[in-house]
Amino acid sequence: MTMNNLPAPLHYIDLGVGRMTCDDCVRTVTAALESVPGVETAQVNLERRSARVAAAPSVARERLTAAVRAAGYNAFVRSAGTRA
Repeated sequence: MTMNNLPAPLHYIDLGVGRMTCDDCVRTVTAALESVPGVETAQVNLERRSARVAAAPSVARERLTAAVRAAGYNAFVRSAGTRA
């Protein structure tokens, strides 16, 4: 929360995710991303081989890619930004 008690805007990070082949892979990558402190949600898309993560601005992109890699998949940042 910010000083005026409004939630801080979330930071959105789009990742490319490699080596996913099934719905179990999607669940594994989602769980890995959502286990990173500060991550609010992760939407993983098998067909696009991508993930969209909503997180606190303090969450480093490298923590997200490291979490995906630790789960056994490839990951790279496609884009990052904020939304109100």
